[in-house]
Amino acid sequence: MTQKHISRRRFLQASAFATAGAVLAACGGGAAPAPEEAPAAAAEPAAAEAPAAAASQYNEAPMLAEMVANGDLPPVDQRLPSNPLVIEPWDEIGQYGGTWRRIAVGPGDAGIYRFRLMYPQLIRYSINGTEYIPNLAESWEVSDDATTYTFHLRKGVKWSDGEPFTSEDLMFWYEDKLGDEDLAPSFPVWLTVGGEPVVMDAPDEFTIRFTFPAPHGLFLTFLAGASGAEMTWHPKHYLSQFHRNYVDEAELTTMAQEDEFEFWHQLFTNRATQRLNLDLPVLFAWRFTQITPEVPIVMERNPYYWKVDSAGNQLPYIDKVSTDVVEDAEVLNLRAVAGEIDMQNRHILMENFSLFKENEEAGNYEIFLWTYGNTSDAVLSFNLCHPDPVLHEIFNDKRFRFAMSHAMNRNEVVEAVYLGQGEPGQPSPLSTSSFYDESQAKNATEYNPDLANSLLDEMGLTEKDANGIRLRPDGETLSITFSYAPVFGAWSSIAELMQKYLAAVGVQLNLKEEARPLWSQRVQASEHDMTVWTGSSEFNPLIDPRHFLPFAQGSSHHAACYALWYQSGGANGVEPTGDLRKVIDLYEAIKATADNDEHHRLFQEILDINKENLWTFSMAVSLPSPVVVSKNMGNVPRQAIATWHLQTPGNTWPEQYFLRQ
Repeated sequence: MTQKHISRRRFLQASAFATAGAVLAACGGGAAPAPEEAPAAAAEPAAAEAPAAAASQYNEAPMLAEMVANGDLPPVDQRLPSNPLVIEPWDEIGQYGGTWRRIAVGPGDAGIYRFRLMYPQLIRYSINGTEYIPNLAESWEVSDDATTYTFHLRKGVKWSDGEPFTSEDLMFWYEDKLGDEDLAPSFPVWLTVGGEPVVMDAPDEFTIRFTFPAPHGLFLTFLAGASGAEMTWHPKHYLSQFHRNYVDEAELTTMAQEDEFEFWHQLFTNRATQRLNLDLPVLFAWRFTQITPEVPIVMERNPYYWKVDSAGNQLPYIDKVSTDVVEDAEVLNLRAVAGEIDMQNRHILMENFSLFKENEEAGNYEIFLWTYGNTSDAVLSFNLCHPDPVLHEIFNDKRFRFAMSHAMNRNEVVEAVYLGQGEPGQPSPLSTSSFYDESQAKNATEYNPDLANSLLDEMGLTEKDANGIRLRPDGETLSITFSYAPVFGAWSSIAELMQKYLAAVGVQLNLKEEARPLWSQRVQASEHDMTVWTGSSEFNPLIDPRHFLPFAQGSSHHAACYALWYQSGGANGVEPTGDLRKVIDLYEAIKATADNDEHHRLFQEILDINKENLWTFSMAVSLPSPVVVSKNMGNVPRQAIATWHLQTPGNTWPEQYFLRQ
C-alpha cells in the first residue's frame, strides 16, 4: 500500500499558502525591561504639574503601558495580585509583542485553546505530571481522612474586566451552575464518592472548601487536570444577570427569545462560553477579541493576568494568538510544512515527520519530539452497545475481539504509518508509569491470522459468500463500518491497512470518514460499528481510564451507553453487568481511598479484567508527539509530556513563550 501522507506534489501545490514573513508584525518590540529599568507608572490624567506616580516594581507590555498613559487602564501594580504567581522562563527572559499563529480543524477546535493554552485551575500539574503546583490557589490542606480539601486563593486576582476573583465565583459555579438541573442535568462523577456529591462552602472571601461524605483519594488528581478547569470559568458578577436565581425567569426567557434562543438556560450557556461571547470576563492569559464566524479567531493579552516572570515582567509576553480554521488535519499539516504555524503540537501528524524535517529550513521551523503521554494515538473499539442484535452479540463475544486483534499486523503498521517509531502494543499504562503491566501492554499483539480464523470458526461464523466474506448467523455478510473523524492520528492510513487485514480473515471493513460533530453525535448515541480515538493520560491512568472501563460517554467509545449510566448516576443509559460493572465498582473503590498502594492493587484488578476481555485494542505505543516550533519562537521546551489532562501545551507555560522581534 502506498503510504498516505502529504505528498511533495501536494506540498508544492500548496505553496501559495505560505506567508511573506515567518512572524507577524509585533505591537512594540525589544526585550521586556529589567525591574530596575521599569518606567514610572502613568499618573492619572490631570494638569501638567501633577506629581509623577512612584516607580512600579513590575513591568508591562508596551501596548498596556500606552493604555495606562492614556488613562484607559490602571497601573500594572493595581492590576496584579498582592502575590502574583512567578514563572521562571525555560530559557530566557522574553520579549514583548507579536502574534502567535496557530491553525484549528473547525471552530470548535479553536475554542479548545481557551484552556489548553491557559491552564486556569486552582492547582495544576508540573510539566511532566509528577507533582501538584499552586496556581490560582496559593496553598491547600487535606484532612487526614481525605474527606475535606481546603484551598486558599491568591488574593487580588482579577477577571479580565478588572473585577475581583473570589470564592463567590466558585460558589456560583457550584450552587447556581451545578445546582441547576437545566444547566447540569447530572452532577459530575469526579465530584462524587459512592454516588454522593461534594459539599462546597466558602469560609471567607479567599477560602474555598470541598467536603466529601467519605474519603476521596483522587480529588487532587482530577482537580489538577482537565476536570478541574471549568470551575474557574464562571464570574458571578457577570453571569448572574443571565441566571434565574438572580433575574425573573420570565424576563430571562424574553431576553433569550430576543437572541433567538428558546429557553433561558440556552442564553446562559451561550453567555458562559468564551469562544461565543466576547464580553465574558476570563482569568486566562489571552481573551477572545474575534470569534466565529469571523476567521481567524483572535485572542489578545489579558491586562489583568496574574502571573509575572522572574524579572517582574507581567505575562504573557505575546500580544495575540491568531487561529486560522481549516477543514481537516491534512490541510493543517500542509500549512505547517509551509511555515505558517509558530508553535503547535495539536493535529501535527507523525506520518509527515520526514516531510517536516526536509522543509525545516525553508519553513523557518524546527520539529521537536515530545513524549506522548497517551498509550496510543489510535485506540480501536467495537460498539458493545450496538442496536443491531446480531452485531451486538458478535461484538460482545470476546473471541471476536481477540480474533480482530490477532488479525492485525502491527509491525507493518509501525513501519508504514509511524516510520518505525513506537512498538506494537495495547492500551495500557505507559512503560514509565508505576501502573505499567507488560502482560496488558503485550496482550494479543501477535500477528496470527490462523488463530484469528480459528476463533471466528469457533464462534460458528464458518459460512462464507462468493467473495470469501463470512456470513452472520442471520445470513447477512459480516460487514463492519469503521467510522472516524480525521483529526488526530494517522487514522485513514491505519484504516486502509485494517481493511486488508480483516479481509484476510473473512470480515468486510467499510471505511467512513465523517466530520467530527456528526461522528461525535453518532458515537455518543451508540450508532456506530467500530471507531477510533486517542488514548488519554496513561502516564497516570487513574485520571481518565476511558479505555479500561465505561468512564465517559464522549470518550469510552466501546461502551458509551454504559458510560452514560455511570456519568448520570444511573439516571440515564444502560446499567452494565458482569465485568463491565465490576471495573466501575473497582474504580469507585479506588476513589474512596487515599492509600496509594491500594490504588495500585485495585487498578491491577481492572487491568486483569481488561486482559480477559480485550474491550479495546491499539496498533502502536511509545510514540513521540511531534511539535512544530518556529525559529522565532522562544522558551518552548524541547522535552515535555503531551497529553489531554496536562492540557498540553498548557503544562509548558505558554504565557512565557515569546516571539523574537
